[in-house]
Parts: sequence; structure tokens; C-alpha cells
Amino acid sequence: MNFLTQLSHHTTDKPDSLCFIHREEQMTYEELEQLSNGLAAMVVESRQPLVVYGHMSKWMIVGMIAALKAGIGYVPIDTSIPDERVAKILQKIEPEYILVAEPLEVATEARLIEPGQWPDRAEFIKDVQPEDIAYTIFTSGSTGMPKGVAIKYKSLDDFTDWMVSLYGASEKNYWLNQAPLSFDLSVMAVYPALASGGTLVMIDKEMIKKPAEIQQQLTEYPISAWVSTPSFMEMGLLLPQFSQETYPNLRYFYFCGEALKHKTASQLKNNFADAFIYNTYGPTEATVAVTSVRVTDELLAKYNPLPVGSPRPKTTLSLSEEGELLIHGDAVSAGYIKEPEKTAQQFFKADGERSYRTGDKAEIKDGLWFINGRIDYQIKLNGYRMELEEIEEQLTKINGIRQAVVTPIEKNGKVQYLVASVSAEADDQLAQTVKQQLKSTLPEYMIPRKIRVVDSLPMTPNGKVDRQRIKEAVS
Repeated sequence: MNFLTQLSHHTTDKPDSLCFIHREEQMTYEELEQLSNGLAAMVVESRQPLVVYGHMSKWMIVGMIAALKAGIGYVPIDTSIPDERVAKILQKIEPEYILVAEPLEVATEARLIEPGQWPDRAEFIKDVQPEDIAYTIFTSGSTGMPKGVAIKYKSLDDFTDWMVSLYGASEKNYWLNQAPLSFDLSVMAVYPALASGGTLVMIDKEMIKKPAEIQQQLTEYPISAWVSTPSFMEMGLLLPQFSQETYPNLRYFYFCGEALKHKTASQLKNNFADAFIYNTYGPTEATVAVTSVRVTDELLAKYNPLPVGSPRPKTTLSLSEEGELLIHGDAVSAGYIKEPEKTAQQFFKADGERSYRTGDKAEIKDGLWFINGRIDYQIKLNGYRMELEEIEEQLTKINGIRQAVVTPIEKNGKVQYLVASVSAEADDQLAQTVKQQLKSTLPEYMIPRKIRVVDSLPMTPNGKVDRQRIKEAVS
């Protein structure tokens, strides 16, 4: 059953149930149905996707669902994205319509649609095809130009079905979403929540700055599923009484977007002993995530670093001769919008299947896949080639260190030395202690010259550690 059919069933069965909560803003399934039907009828003749601009507003969700119903697909743009980048995205998409959930400051020839500028509509039916593009999410390009990753309806439906299969029925069905809607991690919360008849509870960027507001959401609503980056969870673990006893309905945790550290998973498992904790992996180009593994006590005892698990249905993985992970199957994107050369570089056909070169190094052990960093995330220092992520992994194993980022300091295009920024309690002796402990796990040339201790590491609006801001602070 495809997502739109599932959504229609919930509208019929539970029209007055809440499907969306963000602060004081709420929306029922019937409201979502009628609002999205009306907007779909308004934009259905468009030859371009619907751009949806805003933050955690219900109108963003209305626009997304309307675009799916109209068969034109959508492009989500969050307000945290700089205007210059927004302009580049609009130039690439050339939209006919932009739904502005918040004011847009960038000049455009598209028609701006404000919330409520269309009538509700009880019904809207269009024959949507599995090969049509459901959404396009823009990711960073190496040249500074954002790349638009186009995902098909079939890929979205398969992903949603898989996620729902990892989620048990819950009488109180509330999904917490941390990721901005322009970040594909949000897809992991939005669609499984609506497909399972649940309620989306949105965490906005202001709440992330004030963790007490996150705790308020957990207290006010019986959250059952938590979707976030591991970095966001590391912040969550600092909340007082963040445990199964305090939040008994919180049973499911899903992580993607970054490596889930053994220490983070262990602490979460200690706090929520009976929870279903899933470590997943996948690039935007393969519909959010393509592998999963449930984190159990046995898994934690056996593996460090943790595996990312086994492929989901209709997806296969393989390795190139260089050890690069290749993804094959229906999960793989249709390619980059208006970027034929970049598409040809990263995407290819293997035995008739769409395939994608991830740029990640991987291996398989005991039937489980492990990600071993980026092929392009290596540096050379004094003639030695090394992985920054390996150093970070060893740093986070040291007692008292919550997070760590290693930054190479360059001069004239050559790495001179390394600086480690660590999140920990202030301690005058910590830097010396860290260097001493690293000597037992790393060769001398991999030990950072400087150890910088901070209360917390900055995060991007997407909930990942902000490496660029850290680099600016240490350079």
C-alpha cells in the first residue's frame, strides 16, 4: 500500500486525531487532507516541483503532501539556509509556485502562495506513478553549488514501509522530529509517523538552543519514537532524568546522518533498557537509509565501533575494488537535477539496477556492514596518511569526553598539525591526560598537537556537529 493511500485511510478512520504539533500549532488528519487537496488542485498543472519554504510549520507538511498528491513533487527549503544558497536552488529548480510558510527575502519570478490562499477541498484524485519524482532535497556540492537529489515515489514508499516495519504498534503514537524538513533525516520521522497514523512533534532550532524546551515536549507529549542525529541524542542524554522510568512510552530510537558512537549507544541503552534502538546508515542519494541494526547488549559487548547492520528490502550492497561501498536497487536516487556530468560520476547501472557510489569505505563482518570513514576523509601529515575519524573515535573512548572533532590546520595547502576540540567538563589537566591516554591507542604522529576543551560543540541546523564553525574557531 503506498503512502498516500495509507494517509487517506487514517483520514477516514480518525479524522479528528492530531497528525502534527509544533508549539501552539496543531493539525488533524482531516485538516491535512482538505488543506493538501485544495493546494494540490491549485498547483497540479505546474511543470516544475513545488518549493516549500519555512521551518517547522504545519504549512510545510501541507505543501509536501499536496505536491505528492499533485504528482509534481516538492523541494523543501528551511529558513536556516542562507539567502545566497536559496537563490542558487531556485535558479536550478525554476519553480512556478513557492509555498511561503514564512516570508521569503530572495527575489524570484515564481508565484508566492501564502498559507490559506486556497479553499479546502474534500477530494482530489490524480494518478501518481511510481517512477515520478516525489521530492528533491539539496545537499552540499564540492564546488559550492548545491546538488538536488531527486527521489522517486516508489523509493519513498519502500522506505516508509520499511521504517514502519521497524516500529511496533503503540497506543500513544507520537514521533519526535529534530531535523529541518530540508534535511532528509526528517523523512525518517514525517512519513513513518503519518503512515502509522501517529502524531509528529516538531523540535525547532530555538528549542535546540534551549534543551529545557525539548524536555518540556517530552513531558507534555507521550513521545514513542525519537528520530535524530547521534549528536542530538548526545545532547538529549544531558537532560535530567532522561530515562525509561521518566518516559515509559519512549520505546523506539532511530539514528542516521552520522556515526553512532559506542559510548552514546551504551549510555542510551543503560537509560532505556527495554528500548528498540536502531543504528542506520544511508546517503541522501539512497532515500535516507539503506541499512539498520538493533543495538542490543550483545551487540555492544561484541563490537566497537558499531556496525550499521544489514540492507533493507529491495536494496543490495557491494564493494568496489578500492573498498568503496556501492548501493544498488530501488532506493537509489534518479540522479542530480540538471547535473548530467555529476550524475554520471556517481550513478550507474549494475545488472539493470540503479546504483550509487557512496564515497564511503566499508567492510562486512559476521554478516553485518561497517562504515570505516570516507574515502576522501583522509589527510597526510608529515608523510603519514591517516583517518581523522579514527582519532575522534579514540578520543570519545576517554572518560569525561562527550564529543570530539579533529581539525587539520593547513598552511599553503599542506597540513601542519592537528587540533582536537573536545566537549567535556572544564579541567586544567584534561589536555595532558588526553594526550597521555592516546599514546596507548594511537601512534605518536596521530596525536593532536593541541587539545581544546569546550562545554559543548556547535551544531548545524541539521543537528550534526558543525565542523566548519569549529575549523573557524581553531584556525
